[in-house]
This record gives sequence, structure tokens and C-alpha cells, in this order.
Amino acid sequence: MSPAWSFGLVALALLSGGVVYGVDVFFALIARPALRRVDDASLTQVLGHLHAVADARMPLFGATALLSTGVLCWVAGGWATLAGCLALLALAGLLTQLAAYVLVAQPVNKRQTAAARQKQTPADVRALQDRWDSVIGLRAGALTVAMAALLGVAWQLFQ
Repeated sequence: MSPAWSFGLVALALLSGGVVYGVDVFFALIARPALRRVDDASLTQVLGHLHAVADARMPLFGATALLSTGVLCWVAGGWATLAGCLALLALAGLLTQLAAYVLVAQPVNKRQTAAARQKQTPADVRALQDRWDSVIGLRAGALTVAMAALLGVAWQLFQ
């Protein structure tokens, strides 16, 4: 693959993955502690509507990051090269984040979104949020590994 295509692929993986990374790190470090200070009704309304928008828009960025990183694994040589191994590590980080999202966060998002749309506050709103919070550190950490690995791929391919 030409250097221009390789560069474009790395850039696409970094930029699309960076959107997901930025959102999860923001929630882990800023939104989560701030949202603990609001009342239950506000928590439901804010997060319900945020999740409605995010769950509609974020899959484009996540899928682009996964696909471009997957292709990058092949382009970089897979297990045979350091760049390929780093790309595989990045893919593992992205898949870890996705698994935590699908298995834990997404069901919470759906309940919060439904409650916000119906202008109701679930009796277990704090338990729901605690469940969502239980994986945000893992998600942000996995994405940190993925982004660092993608930077390593870029370094290896273009030094």
C-alpha cells in the first residue's frame, strides 16, 4: 500500500477513534463526578437526552475506528511486524471498549432515554447510573491503550 494510503488509514483510525476516546474520557473524568451532584430528575433528563443523541451518532465513529484499525492490522503486517502488533493491540482496545458499552452501558442508555422521553424518573436511577459508571473507567482505559497503540503504528510506519 502506498505511503499516502497508509497515512490516510492511520489518520482515519486516529481521528475516528479519537472522537470515541474523547467522549469516554470526558465522561470518566468530568461528567461522572459532576452528575453525582444533580437531583434524580435532572440526571434522568440530561443523560437520557444525551444518550439519545450519542447513541444515534457515535456508532459512525466507532465503526469507522474499528474498520480502519482492522485494515491497518493487515496493512501494517499483522503479527510479523511491530506496527502490525501495535495495530492489533489498538483493535483489542477498541473491541474491549465496545464490549463494555454493549454489555453494560447501552442497556442503561436505553432505559434512561426512554425515561427522559416519557418525562419520568426511574426509582432506580442512581443504581442505573452506578451500573453505567462501573465500566466507564475500563472504557476510557481501553481507548487510551488503543490511541497510544495507533500513535505507535504511525511512528513505526512513518519514521
